Amino acid sequence: MGGGTVGLDELMAALDAYVDPERLPDFAPNGLQVRPEGWAGGTVVRRVALGVSANRELAEAAAAWGADLVLTHHGLFGLFAVGEEPDPGRPFDEARAAQFRERGLGLAAYHLPLDAHPEVGNNAEIARALGLTVVAHDFGDLPETDVKVGLTARADPPVPLATVIDRATDAFGAVPLVVAAGPEPVRTAAIVSGGGTRELYAAIARGLDLFVCGEGREWAYAIAKEAGITFLVAGHHASETFGVRALGHWLERRFGVETRYFPQANPF
Repeated sequence: MGGGTVGLDELMAALDAYVDPERLPDFAPNGLQVRPEGWAGGTVVRRVALGVSANRELAEAAAAWGADLVLTHHGLFGLFAVGEEPDPGRPFDEARAAQFRERGLGLAAYHLPLDAHPEVGNNAEIARALGLTVVAHDFGDLPETDVKVGLTARADPPVPLATVIDRATDAFGAVPLVVAAGPEPVRTAAIVSGGGTRELYAAIARGLDLFVCGEGREWAYAIAKEAGITFLVAGHHASETFGVRALGHWLERRFGVETRYFPQANPF
């Protein structure tokens, strides 16, 4: 699909309405982060480059492809950080913002709202990729809020763990790290993309068979073994490629613009 055009402000208004970043708190800014100098409200977007994280590599690839806008999951966190202490990432994000502007690229990003989105979210897409049915978006607490960013799911019919691992390998592009201590076959699961290893305790408390997460911590190995739950670690980056790609497909259907996902070899 391609060939369609849309004004930047119209496109961003549609994205903001669909992703709805105001529905949950986030330490990162969501929406349009970089508007190149000289861009007016009627600026036309024809091509949208997609990536997990905003950085120089992505800016260069997007510009070479002829993108007008870059859409990511991880935007420029340090540039917008609020606090008394300077953010060590700010110099990098200041340079990154300049790299996007200098190349005539806009930059938009959606963080936690894209993890949690019920249709195109990272967690919902992971569940589909693993052949699991979403039960509820009721897992993965945001501290000091009632908001959930993850979900619970079931395997219907139950599926052997080996099959889950095969599906995960295909979905994430690499063999995941697995503590195979849970029941066989797998019937129930919780999914939290990116960080969130501490949600392992909540999965144990619910008596779930499987916990899928982006990051692992040293202590989680023994906890999972002792509790009798399977812990599958995909990698933070690998677990968050899904939402931005699904959001790109939504843009294609909505506006007919051309999108392209640019993978990066990030093993973490």
